[in-house]
Amino acid sequence: MFKRLIAKNFRKPSGLFGHYIIRFLKKNQIEYDEMESLLKLNKHDIVLEIGYGLGKGIYDYSKKYDCTFHGIDFSRLMYSKALKLNHENVNSGKIILLCADFDHYRFENDSFHCIYFLNVIYFWSEIQIRLKKILSMLKQNGKVIIFMADAECFKDIKQSEGETIFYRHSIGDVAKEMEKTGFKTIETIEHTKEKKCYYVIGYKQ
Repeated sequence: MFKRLIAKNFRKPSGLFGHYIIRFLKKNQIEYDEMESLLKLNKHDIVLEIGYGLGKGIYDYSKKYDCTFHGIDFSRLMYSKALKLNHENVNSGKIILLCADFDHYRFENDSFHCIYFLNVIYFWSEIQIRLKKILSMLKQNGKVIIFMADAECFKDIKQSEGETIFYRHSIGDVAKEMEKTGFKTIETIEHTKEKKCYYVIGYKQ
C-alpha cells in the first residue's frame, strides 16, 4: 500500500506523500542543467514545460533567456511551490503557470517555439495522442525535447495488479512514434551521467 501511494504521488504529488516526493524532484536539477544547451532559445521565444514540478527549470531558464515561459502541471502542491518560487516573473508576465491537466487543457495551434518535459512520459499510456497535440501546438521549425529513461530501467519495478502507474516506453519506440506523428530530424542524446537515460528531440518542419 505504501509503495502504491508513493508511485501515485510521483504522477500527481499531493498531501504528506507529495512533500516526500519533493525530495526526489529536486534531483532533476542535473537534467535541467544539461537541457539548457539543447534549448537554443532565441529572444522573445515562447516556451512551454509540461509537468513543471517545483518550477525550478522555468525559474533558471527565465533568468538566462528573454523569453516567455509557460508551464502546466495538474498537482496543486507543485503549482503552489512553483508559484512561490517564480512569483516575481509571474507578476511581470514573463512566466505563466497553469494548474491543469495537459490532456484536457486546450492550447492554441502554433503557439510555442519550444516544448519540453522531464520524466513525464512514463505516465502516458498512449504517447502518440500527446505527441500529435504537441506537434499542433508548436510553431513551424519549433522543437520538442523529451527527457526520459529507457524502458529497461523500469523492468524490475513491480506494479499493482490491475493498475499501471508507470508505462514502459523504449527510446526507440518513442523515436518511431515521433516520426509517425510527423516530427522531423529526430535526435537522441545520452545523459552524461545516468545510463540508459536520453534527451529525445524532434522538430516541426
